[in-house]
Amino acid sequence: MLLDWIFTPRCACCQNTINHKLSLCECCLVTFPFFCPKQSNLLHRPDVTRVISLKYCDGLFACGWYQGWLQYWLSQYKFHKQTYIKRILMQLINYQMQRFWQYGGFNPDLYLFIPLSQTRYVTRGYNQVSQTWSPVLKKHSNVSEALFRVRATKAQSTLSRAQRKRNLKDAFSLSHCIQGKNIAIIDDVITTGSTMDAAAQTCLDAGAAKVWAFATSLTPLLGK
Repeated sequence: MLLDWIFTPRCACCQNTINHKLSLCECCLVTFPFFCPKQSNLLHRPDVTRVISLKYCDGLFACGWYQGWLQYWLSQYKFHKQTYIKRILMQLINYQMQRFWQYGGFNPDLYLFIPLSQTRYVTRGYNQVSQTWSPVLKKHSNVSEALFRVRATKAQSTLSRAQRKRNLKDAFSLSHCIQGKNIAIIDDVITTGSTMDAAAQTCLDAGAAKVWAFATSLTPLLGK
């Protein structure tokens, strides 16, 4: 009986029994603190624009704030290599994306991932962004790794907003032509928007028609 309980698939939140293909039960999924998908462009929310500056982006999509369960799962997967969490994040991203498209959300010509530096990729062993987002977007043939880093940059978490911008100046380039295309750039966490905006500027300079930022989460104001 104990072994049956241990090996029975259970919801990562409430621990109730679930289908073995899932990580979260339906109740925990539908009550998760997602951003409302009816407001498809989060740059229209004052509480978001007080935190994040994306002057080179036409729009912003994200699942939720970087706090609570979402913060825990992202940090465990990204920094502690708890790879089983990939399935949880995929389920959350897929659910929110389906709702986003249901309400007529932005459908780009091309999806790009924020790339890791070569050093971080070797240390971590994987790009957590493409690992969690690629399976969700697998039906879209327009997923590309054309965005790459020209040079290594310091970890953004240790820098001020102004330092972040200087750190990322001319940090990105593109391996393919994106002239006239609508682009979505994907990252796991957007804090101030400096990394995303630098990548977006690179795309606009290369002739992109529109650029949207997509993220798993957004960092809230301290004390929010």
